[in-house]
Amino acid sequence: MNRQRPASACLPAAIAALSLSLPGSHVSPETFRQAKFDQPQSATFWKLLYYLLKQIHGGGQIESADPGTQVRFVKCAALNYGYRRLKFYQLPTDGSEGSRELLLAFSWFLCRIALMEKLLTLSRLKLWDEATVCMCNPPLKCLQDGKSLASELHIKDQTDVQYLQWLNGRLKLQWRSCHIEQQEQCKLLHKVHSYTVGSHSDPVIGHFSVIEVDIGRQPDKYEQLLHFVESDCSRLEAFLKWKPMEPLYWHWMETVLDMVTEDTQKQNMCGEDCLLPGNDLGCHSASRIIEELDKCKKDLMTLCQELRERRTLRKLACYGKVRTRREKQGEEDFCTAIRKVQEIVELKLSDLNCNNSTCRINKLHGPYRLVFKRKCLKESKMDTIRTAALTKAITEGITATDVISDLKKKVERLKAELKHRQEEDRQKIHKVAKGLDQVLFIPPMKRQKAKIGAEFGRVHHI
Repeated sequence: MNRQRPASACLPAAIAALSLSLPGSHVSPETFRQAKFDQPQSATFWKLLYYLLKQIHGGGQIESADPGTQVRFVKCAALNYGYRRLKFYQLPTDGSEGSRELLLAFSWFLCRIALMEKLLTLSRLKLWDEATVCMCNPPLKCLQDGKSLASELHIKDQTDVQYLQWLNGRLKLQWRSCHIEQQEQCKLLHKVHSYTVGSHSDPVIGHFSVIEVDIGRQPDKYEQLLHFVESDCSRLEAFLKWKPMEPLYWHWMETVLDMVTEDTQKQNMCGEDCLLPGNDLGCHSASRIIEELDKCKKDLMTLCQELRERRTLRKLACYGKVRTRREKQGEEDFCTAIRKVQEIVELKLSDLNCNNSTCRINKLHGPYRLVFKRKCLKESKMDTIRTAALTKAITEGITATDVISDLKKKVERLKAELKHRQEEDRQKIHKVAKGLDQVLFIPPMKRQKAKIGAEFGRVHHI
């Protein structure tokens, strides 16, 4: 008991540090305690989850929304991340119930997607000019509106080719407008960096950022910038205070899971069906976890044995096909076919090597600080695009030329893959067309395609 008292006494301080390190309105430790006993504090947690997830998927633009919109958005985001607790999705849309379920969901986000670290990165004040290089898949656009994919698929029939063509043209138009905006931004950044060369106190950087130039032009914004810096510092201090006390929070969450399990057992004894879609959210005892791991281990061993047997059979079948094809074809035709297969395999292996952790472009993840590279110092290793972290060495930077070359290689691989897919689809269409009698297919004329493309470019230019 003497050991538990200090831990329980430090728990409110840990929750307070957790709340202070999050952006937006702070939730008191008393609200967390009331949520443990499923008391009516759900509106606060719905608002908190909506604000935090909107920071990630909404591009930092937080709009005021009614409780129903908040509930739908949070449920859609949780479903996208793989949260599988059924009771959470059965909560009413008015946001009046389920404070304990929301506490579990909040803790799941905290652990599963590194919520605090991600929010600290997104909401930090950028004092210098940065460029984000990321090879990850972007979040779904439907999450920004709180809509599901199922509702979007029924707007138009999937077999409507004209609708798909319209979507393709709309995508190209938006992509070109985004590209033009990025080019304008790069031109402005180049002007700022080139005009202020030699003005910065740091000789490695040597120029001002856009924010520094703006403060120089409007000194009244200095106090506002200082306020933002102090806010970021206070959040970082709270985060550093939270990390040593984080085990206390998770130990307390185990007691919350114990209460959930007791309530579930009582409901099952009463005959109510309360199944969960995932056992990982309810199995918290050591014995249950060990049983699940043993079961997974046996399943993996069985699958590995089946894969070995199938691989042996596939090898034998492939060797037989190779012998038969060599006998039917001549030596020259067979060697040509082998070279084509080798090219396809090398293309697939290049994609795997690019996704490997040892690939250089895979390491370029996150924001990178832009440092202007003057022509007179073209061979200098110091004038490069360096990472936003100040502790990184200058020699760990990478030039924009290297990034462009790696991206061009990736574009070539994607173009080759697209060409391969188009050829496969063309062959499928030919097979289907052979089965259709008395049908005449008229492809669009090349001149008409060029005319449509020119008109599209002219409208976009206007």
